[in-house]
Amino acid sequence: MHKSTQRPIIPEAVYSACSYFLPRLMFLSSRYAGQTHWGDIVIALQNFPQDKLNIRSDEFWESWLQVWRSLGDDYCEQADQSNSKAGKSRLYRSATACYHWAEFKYFSNQGIKRQLRANVKKCFQRSLANSKLNVHTGELTRNNARVPYYLVLPETQEKKMPCVILSNGLDSITEVEVFAFAEYFLERGIATLLFDGPGQGINIGEVPMEIEFEGVVAHLVDFLKMRSSIDEQRLGFFGVSYGGYLALRVAKYLGPIFNCVVNLSGGPVITPFDTLPRRLRSGFKHAFIQDSDIAMEKIFAQHALNFSDACDTSILSVNGGLDDVFPIIGVEKMDRQLGTRHTFINYPGEAHVCLNYINQYSAQIADWVATQLQVSEHETKRTDTLVNA
Repeated sequence: MHKSTQRPIIPEAVYSACSYFLPRLMFLSSRYAGQTHWGDIVIALQNFPQDKLNIRSDEFWESWLQVWRSLGDDYCEQADQSNSKAGKSRLYRSATACYHWAEFKYFSNQGIKRQLRANVKKCFQRSLANSKLNVHTGELTRNNARVPYYLVLPETQEKKMPCVILSNGLDSITEVEVFAFAEYFLERGIATLLFDGPGQGINIGEVPMEIEFEGVVAHLVDFLKMRSSIDEQRLGFFGVSYGGYLALRVAKYLGPIFNCVVNLSGGPVITPFDTLPRRLRSGFKHAFIQDSDIAMEKIFAQHALNFSDACDTSILSVNGGLDDVFPIIGVEKMDRQLGTRHTFINYPGEAHVCLNYINQYSAQIADWVATQLQVSEHETKRTDTLVNA
């Protein structure tokens, strides 16, 4: 595994082809979520075949899967050999991220994608096996579909804690991107509920995504109402990418239930299906379990949201002016319609999810949510440890 005597570097052509994804791979500096290091990227890409650098091709993503899966296997082997709980935890965290990056844009073989997503969940849960993080795992059911969840509690002396429900999109996954976002809320004394709904996480390609996703969220709220530690009067919702669109649906149809909703790069209007890049079209087909472009065009036609009526919750939107999935013009119109109920952070030179500013706006989002949920200084004074008392 370590036979090469040459200093590993990412070839310039490979770096150029992958440059858009690099901020995504590094993501946030998390303590518990799956984590990638710069060295991982160098190791994975140093020998990437330079005749397969067309990121629109299946050949690119086949090669991409192979190098990241191999690195994930290496981390698992090292984790198994580690003689310390701390070593196992760190190494399984890295394996979690590697398996996710292997599959996140891969759609050629659904069985392989499902297996990699199962590896993500397994490695992540192993990484938490000896953690002092106050996390409760379980599984709900909705319409005969499983909805696995993580309910994560910060250290706090309050009997009733505010809580944010977090939703991923299509190619993100609960144990990496969404858990990294959750840590920002935990640091501020806010409990978090993370889940895999229909068409998400472990369910993608097995249970179709629901457009009327607010039904899933209402089911999650009912679950939270049964938890004595959660203050049902202080609830927030956060969604990233397509999850941001779902967040807007939550704001429109479940507004009175939530004190605030965060839309990260979703919008009330989605780009026509036939104009999306091919890889995105494949992702939507996989989530909705559709083979036909015509069927997907009909589904997309049902997505438009109208915010001309009053909204019963506060919304924060973060969007990029160059977004090719949810056009900024739709968010700007929504901003005018909602007035003071809407806070809008716009990065004109950024694309979908505004990856270059992720650390900056994540802190802004969490601070805004803490204000909306009326988190007190008493609740946040010891949450920097994120452990049980």
